[in-house]
Amino acid sequence: MMNETIIASKQKHIAIFGATGYIGTKIIIELYNRGHHMTVFARNTRKLSYINEDCGLLENANTRICISDIELERKEYENIKKLLENVDAVYYLVHSLNIEKGSFLNKDNDLAELIAGAAEEAGVKQIIYLGGLGIDTLRKPLSEHLKSRQETADYLRHRHKHVTEFRAGVIIGEGSASFELIRALAEKLPFIPVLGKDEGLCQPIFVNDVVDYLLHALLNPLYYGKIAEIGCDEQVHYSEMVKRYSKIELNQNLALIPIPLASVWLTPQVISWFASRMSGMPYILIYRLIEGAYCDAVIGEYDVKKIDPNNPIKPTPLNDAIAIAAKRCEQEYVNSSWSTPYEMSVFNKAIIKQFPFVTSREKHGLIFDEYSKKISMQEVEHVFDNIKNIGRKNKYYSTHWLWQVRGFIDIMMGGPGLNKWARRSPKLMRVGDRIDFWVVTYYVNRPNLKVLRLKANMKTPGTAWLQFSIERIDGGDEALLTLRPYFDPDGIFGYVYWYSLYFIHKIIFNQMINNLTK
Repeated sequence: MMNETIIASKQKHIAIFGATGYIGTKIIIELYNRGHHMTVFARNTRKLSYINEDCGLLENANTRICISDIELERKEYENIKKLLENVDAVYYLVHSLNIEKGSFLNKDNDLAELIAGAAEEAGVKQIIYLGGLGIDTLRKPLSEHLKSRQETADYLRHRHKHVTEFRAGVIIGEGSASFELIRALAEKLPFIPVLGKDEGLCQPIFVNDVVDYLLHALLNPLYYGKIAEIGCDEQVHYSEMVKRYSKIELNQNLALIPIPLASVWLTPQVISWFASRMSGMPYILIYRLIEGAYCDAVIGEYDVKKIDPNNPIKPTPLNDAIAIAAKRCEQEYVNSSWSTPYEMSVFNKAIIKQFPFVTSREKHGLIFDEYSKKISMQEVEHVFDNIKNIGRKNKYYSTHWLWQVRGFIDIMMGGPGLNKWARRSPKLMRVGDRIDFWVVTYYVNRPNLKVLRLKANMKTPGTAWLQFSIERIDGGDEALLTLRPYFDPDGIFGYVYWYSLYFIHKIIFNQMINNLTK
């Protein structure tokens, strides 16, 4: 009874903005398992459905979480303030990494001022913000994106008196955009082109250390109103991180080769284009990261040790961080990953229509095919586990070389192709997860209804989905397993594309539905 009382007294009410992002997901899992109450703000609440589904990473089933899809706009100020009443602290993890150049500065700053003002008026004790590490000098000025990250903190401080700003550089961790880019370059480049004197230094940090710092500062007065720069104890060039990954994980020594006139023709735009083709990551996301490679993202005058010299966190050495993150990726233990850009997904409210059991009569022009098979209720969990593991060890439960050919064609057309880095933990399935050239857009896991819908992120003359569903038949002992490929053609070429693959689809999907039940 005494232990229960102590635990209850430690429970706090925490609000999280940016809850569906890379760090946001990890923070939710940690706070959830520590028993805290949470109010979670998300533009698309479907990406948080894992909280109420079958996430094996969430241990404390009694934790109360309020999920809000309220628009974060000035007109909703009073409603936001009301939701923040009785909240002890806010984690502010929002930044517009995927928005096109020129539009994210004002957007981030306006939103920060809005949230900070509402939090101050609601009596929130602390705002914890994760920003970007970087020293602005005449020789190496900060990129627009890094500068905006630090400006956002200024706007938070303008409206709230107890803002804690953590500044972190490259985050080394499974699923991190920076780490995925490092992996892709290390595995595909024959050598590493050196940018010469233009290349900046960085002070990376292991993702577990970032989360530890964010949690350690929670309602810790030492951090009120402070800037805390965090990183490992080593400063390296960005090309050096690629070389180290190659050595540690691939046992290869990639040569660092200076490129004559590199600054003239190896521009951030050119590098980002090639890196996007190699990694399957969006160009605009990579461009933001590459811009930072020309800056010095290192610890300066705000070292966290000056604020809290006795803090218990000892940053993980860079080589160890790379090895741990790579091992987690190999074991497919990726419980959080960089988010699919809003503009590329079906989360945009203009095209948000759900169709778990739609027919072409309900949505004009949508083509679909259907493959079904009856299974016993005893088989349901096993079959759905197989479905959730698509793209992993058993690939697509059908002729794999056909999928490889499609992936190769997609790469030739400028798409991501089959992407071995696009994986997630089998214990956590979320809307927004990437599986090869697919994105999870709908997920339900209930006793009598299970649905997984994947949207194709490949190059096609139209929009394609692949949906699996298992539904109990009339409350009996049998269920109907259904596989439906959907296609919304874009003009005549879309119809030609769909019907030219008709017989190949018959082979693949008949194999798939039969092999899923084995």
